[in-house]
Amino acid sequence: MLSETQFRTNSPGVIGEVLDGEAIIVSLETGAYYSLSGVGADIWTAAQAGATLAALMTWVTAHYEGEPDVIADDVTALVEELLSEGLLVTGSVVTTENTPESSLPAAERPPFVKPILEKYTDMADLLLLDPIHEVDAQGWPHPAPHA
Repeated sequence: MLSETQFRTNSPGVIGEVLDGEAIIVSLETGAYYSLSGVGADIWTAAQAGATLAALMTWVTAHYEGEPDVIADDVTALVEELLSEGLLVTGSVVTTENTPESSLPAAERPPFVKPILEKYTDMADLLLLDPIHEVDAQGWPHPAPHA
């Protein structure tokens, strides 16, 4: 059961950043990149930091206006999609804060909008051609080993 499982970013093969309320996530293994906005960006931020599914549902239900059952179903579906795409993996994360900090009074909560993970593969070939994504502890560039 995923409700008490912690999540983390599938790094080093996945990188992501939230800018202006939109999470941009890149799989360096497949070359695909993804976008999540609104509540989806909040879920990404908390999930990659080690939140459990139960904590995500509690936070989203407290922060957004909507039916708790609908929120639970949509949050679960998004987390399962992030796991199936290989963007998140299960595992412990050492952290003290696993959900976004902000909370709003009930009268100020925005409506819950189903988070949608948008996937783009149009630049996959270019991202996979770039040798810099294969950098190890040695850095880049470094001489090829002698045969």
